[in-house]
Amino acid sequence: MAIESGQAIVCADLQSVGGTRTILIREWKADDIIGYTKNISSIYKIRDVGDVTATWGVYESKIESSSLTVNATNEGKDTTTVETTLSFNLPYLERTKIVRLNEFEGKCLMVLVIDNNDDGSNNSNLVMGISDKYRSTYRVTDGQTYARLASVEGGTGAAFSDENGVTVTLTCTAFELPMTYTSDVVIAGTGLTATTD
Repeated sequence: MAIESGQAIVCADLQSVGGTRTILIREWKADDIIGYTKNISSIYKIRDVGDVTATWGVYESKIESSSLTVNATNEGKDTTTVETTLSFNLPYLERTKIVRLNEFEGKCLMVLVIDNNDDGSNNSNLVMGISDKYRSTYRVTDGQTYARLASVEGGTGAAFSDENGVTVTLTCTAFELPMTYTSDVVIAGTGLTATTD
């Protein structure tokens, strides 16, 4: 595809809705295997050490509380800096959620966000924390463009009508727009884990 081929807007584009449906998160491992499809900004393989399917945690959030934003800036150079931010709300602040959120601290993460326009195939997605542009030719984890925990905000509130829960924010600094994952995402029957090929 070239610049000269243009870009059309179809009816489905005008009907698209906001928000996210499913958030998948996993920690990078030193020997993860990532397969990139050049020139179309996609990833066809996310596999764990030993070339086996990668396991992800599935994080459900309060409906109409999660969003993915992408901000790209270029200062007249040949490199564009892309800041991607995912924010989602976990209702009811309690021990289990605090323990889970503590596990994010200091970790290099990859995040797969399936949006509300998905038809059930899990193909309407964007990936944070995986980059092709500046990765090492020897180690896929050397790109330094991981997703990471930025903030956890919230609390119990004071009145019965107050919100109780936390808003989690994950960020990623990269040098290309987020890619999409094109292979199968299989969510387990429990709804708590998923695998990618």
